[in-house]
Amino acid sequence: MSFTEQNAKEYIDKNINHINRLRHTIINLASAQHILLYMKRLQEVSKEARLSADINRTMDIEAFVSVIVMSYGRFFTESKGASVFKKKLIPAHLIKAHNEIISLRNERYAHHGAHDTVAAEIELFVMENEVQFKIHWWASTYDGAAPHWQELFEWMHNYLKESFHKQVDFLSRTTGKHWPRFDPHLTLEQVYTRSCNLTTG
Repeated sequence: MSFTEQNAKEYIDKNINHINRLRHTIINLASAQHILLYMKRLQEVSKEARLSADINRTMDIEAFVSVIVMSYGRFFTESKGASVFKKKLIPAHLIKAHNEIISLRNERYAHHGAHDTVAAEIELFVMENEVQFKIHWWASTYDGAAPHWQELFEWMHNYLKESFHKQVDFLSRTTGKHWPRFDPHLTLEQVYTRSCNLTTG
């Protein structure tokens, strides 16, 4: 008897929990690969304009740091799309970098907190009948990519790749069908195969 579309559907339904687990890992893996690409681009921006101190360069660096921090923070935030990554899995020597990034996420980029890299100040000049004042805002950041973050991101990427392989192997062992191993590097074609037009009105 030939294998039918109904047989395929029944196979998927029977193993849907493990398949969804694999899908969640792919989402996290894509985020890890994006972070490494953002880090590379941040290094390039820093090198391209090392002698420049203009506002455009500063804002480019700030934009890449922001997207890196927010992307990393999603690993540890409860969501429907992907599994939460457990901090206890991170090697001890990388915990300092992890805590630094999460602090930036919670107190600077995702929320207006009291992070020590940003401050707003009011300079007061109190006189008899009025108060003159000036406002100041300052922020500091790494001039490019923080070197000690790179090892953490590379470890995270490799850990997720290994997790992907283990889940594929598990499906091969337990579902009665072979799932071939391959390098789960998401190419641009795989990442951006779908697009949509957003309209308002």
